[in-house]
Amino acid sequence: MFSMEAFSWYYVVAALVLIYNCSCNVRYYVRFIGAHIAVLVVSALVMPLLLFRPKNVYNAILATIPLRLLNPLLRLNWDVQGVEHITPDRAAIVVCNHQSSIDFLGMVYMWPLFQKISAIAKMEILYAAPFGPTAWLCGTRFIDRSNPQKAKQSMNDAMEFVKEHKVKLWIFPEGTRNSEDEFLPFKKGAFYLALQGQIPILPLVCSSYRGFISHKAGVFNPGNIIVTCLPPIPTVGLTIEDMPSLMAETREKMMAVFKETSAKVQQPYP
Repeated sequence: MFSMEAFSWYYVVAALVLIYNCSCNVRYYVRFIGAHIAVLVVSALVMPLLLFRPKNVYNAILATIPLRLLNPLLRLNWDVQGVEHITPDRAAIVVCNHQSSIDFLGMVYMWPLFQKISAIAKMEILYAAPFGPTAWLCGTRFIDRSNPQKAKQSMNDAMEFVKEHKVKLWIFPEGTRNSEDEFLPFKKGAFYLALQGQIPILPLVCSSYRGFISHKAGVFNPGNIIVTCLPPIPTVGLTIEDMPSLMAETREKMMAVFKETSAKVQQPYP
């Protein structure tokens, strides 16, 4: 027989499950906060394992193994198309649209496909322990945007690292999160690196999350995301003078795919 204490806990758990299932706002906070806590916990647990080869991009593969479980737990399905355009042992600048902190779960899902890949992040993240130091151990390149001279040197160092080790470098060219139907104007950094290093741009497009995530409405439901890897855009022979046309071409191609794939996955909130 159940004790009265066990009986009480049964009702407490049942009430919490009922509230979770009936309130989209409760689900929103539980799912977002739970995902962020899981990232912090995993970062702390794997950090000691990464100390043996600091700043090695292969560390990211190890660190993302437990984090990949978050996608099925949250019932997020990442359908990656155009995988044939990902050549693991080839340097490239990966440019991807930036919608939410949930982008990180897409990166976690895709990291093994790239094998050797790093990312650009703002310096403030480095000091957000334990995630920041763990990201540093995984080879993330941090940029101090408050100091233009240091930022430029950091970008040049990143480019040399990418070329020397045939690594891909993931950059969000919009510079900040954007959940609208149109991309923000692209910033020059990614394209400057590609032109300076004469390495290709590899556009990556994630379909809109708006069918299952809304920060304003407090909605975070299960969802499907189509991730499209476009053919690389070569930069050999191009100069800095070609940057405006290169940026426009890349953004135009990505926007076309974004609209097409978003139309396939968007659904109204239940």
